[in-house]
Amino acid sequence: MSPIEPFRIAIAEEVLGDLAGRLERTRIPAPPILDGGESVKMIVDIEDLVDHWRDEYDWRAQERRLNEVPHYRTTIDDIGIHFIHVRGKGPNPLPLLLSNGWPSSFVEYLGVLGPLTDPAAYGGDPGDAFDVVIPAMPGYGFSDQCPDRHLDRAMIAGLFDRLMVDRLGYGQYVAHGDDIGGGVVNRLGIRHPGTVRAIQTANWLKPHDIADTDYLAAAGRWERERGAYAHVHATRPQILTYGLIDSPVGLAAWILEKFLTWSDPATRGKLSADDLLTNVMIYWATRTIGSSLRLYTVDSAPLGPDGVVSVPASILLTKEPEIPVPPESWLRQAYPRLTRIARVDEGGHFLALESPQVFAAEARTAFRPYRD
Repeated sequence: MSPIEPFRIAIAEEVLGDLAGRLERTRIPAPPILDGGESVKMIVDIEDLVDHWRDEYDWRAQERRLNEVPHYRTTIDDIGIHFIHVRGKGPNPLPLLLSNGWPSSFVEYLGVLGPLTDPAAYGGDPGDAFDVVIPAMPGYGFSDQCPDRHLDRAMIAGLFDRLMVDRLGYGQYVAHGDDIGGGVVNRLGIRHPGTVRAIQTANWLKPHDIADTDYLAAAGRWERERGAYAHVHATRPQILTYGLIDSPVGLAAWILEKFLTWSDPATRGKLSADDLLTNVMIYWATRTIGSSLRLYTVDSAPLGPDGVVSVPASILLTKEPEIPVPPESWLRQAYPRLTRIARVDEGGHFLALESPQVFAAEARTAFRPYRD
C-alpha cells in the first residue's frame, strides 16, 4: 500500500517570473460586443481582477496561507492524489469528504475548515465536529493529470472511497459535493453504500425516466443561454486548452466568468480578489486546465434504471441565478432515501466560498443523524 506523505505547495520562481512577463504583455480586447450575451459589468470586473493580479497580488503570501493547513499525497491505482486532511476537535468527529467541481479547487472550502472541524471555536457545539478530507480529482491541481487514463465520475468515486477507507482508515464516512464533485459524490452513494453513510449534493442526478416537461424546458433554456462552455469542453477540449494554457488572462477570464455569474448576486461581493486569483493560480501553475476538462467528455448520458443513490441523501439548493430546480417527485426517483431538500437563504454555486456560515450549518444539519 502506498504511504501517505506530507505535501507542501511550492511553485518555482521561474513559473512566477514567466507569469509576470505574460501579464505585462497582455493584450486586452476591444469593448464587448453589444447584445453579445456578456454583461459589461462582468467584463469590467474581470479586467479589474487582472489588473490586481498584475500589480498587487502576492502569490507567496497566498502560498504561505495555503500551507497553513495540512496537505498530503498518496498513490491509489497508480494515480497520485493530493488531499487536505484536518482532524476535528470534539468528542467524536464524523469523517466528511468534500468534493469540488470545475472551475473550482480546494480553495473553495478553506473558509469552512475551521467551523467544520472546531465548531466550539465558532460558538457551536463540539459534538458537531468533523474530520474533513478534501481530495483533488485526478486532473485537478496537485493530483496527477493522468493523460493516458479515461477516468469517469464512478472511477473517481472509487479512488476517493479507497482514500477514505484504505488509506485514512475510516470505516464509514459522509460526503458532500457540488458541481462535478457532486456527481462524484452521487456515485459514492450509488456504488459504495457499505462505507458511505449519507451524502449531500448540490448537483442532482437525472433519473432514468424523466417526465417533467416544464423542468426539461427550463433546463434546455439554461443550456442554450449559459451552457456554451460545457459544449466546448465536451467537444473541443484540446483546442480550447491551447489558448487557456498559454494565456494567463485567457485562463482567468474563462474561470472568473463562472464565479461572477454563477454566484448569488447578494453574496458575490464576499468573493475576495485574492481567493478568486489563487484559484486561477492553481490551474495556471499546475498546467491542469486541459486535464480538468476531461470529465465533460464522459458521463453525459442518464443513468440506467438501477442508477439510484441507495444511501440517505440531502439535496442542497443554492441561489445560483436562473438555475432550474427539479420537482421533488423527480428527485425522489433518483434518491429513494431522500431525507431533505434544503434551500439556502444566501449563497450560490460556490456556497462554501460565498457564505461559509451557511455551508457549515447545512453540513451539520444534513449529517447530524449519522453520528454514533
